[in-house]
Amino acid sequence: SLYFFLVEGGLEVVNHVKGNDPACDCMEFGEVRFGTHRSDKPLVHKITNLNDGEMLCIDAEVLKSPPVTSPFPLVAEHHELIKTRDRCRVYKLVLEPGESVSVSYAFFYLTIVLKSSNKVKMEVGGGGHTVSWEKEMELGDLEWHNPTVGLQITNNGDSRFEQFIAEWR
Repeated sequence: SLYFFLVEGGLEVVNHVKGNDPACDCMEFGEVRFGTHRSDKPLVHKITNLNDGEMLCIDAEVLKSPPVTSPFPLVAEHHELIKTRDRCRVYKLVLEPGESVSVSYAFFYLTIVLKSSNKVKMEVGGGGHTVSWEKEMELGDLEWHNPTVGLQITNNGDSRFEQFIAEWR
């Protein structure tokens, strides 16, 4: 499992993992963690939020390898590889207002919004045939994607846009 913690100001919890004593833990905003699941020892757990506010944690599981994977990590402007494991890589995309990036994601992936300017333009295509649309996104919005070639992402808003791209392998 991949866990994405999206609580402004961080999070204090008690982590109850079956077979272990409860343990106090802290997570920063935007922290990404991996939890190992095995058929002989499944991960059974509960997280108790010690903060006053709501907890936002997105849990995504890699059940099996997708039909298309990339042997190499993505190298693209505005993208930073922040986590890697044998079946997954996580990148962070950051676009300031007015910035664009053209990228091809040659893998199946999940996107999770960290900060949104509420005006992000997406455009795909080439050779004079393009399709574009503007998306309004909020913290925690997520979307599964098939491999995408020639995607242009433009931040048309007035604040920074940040999102995670989780590559399944």
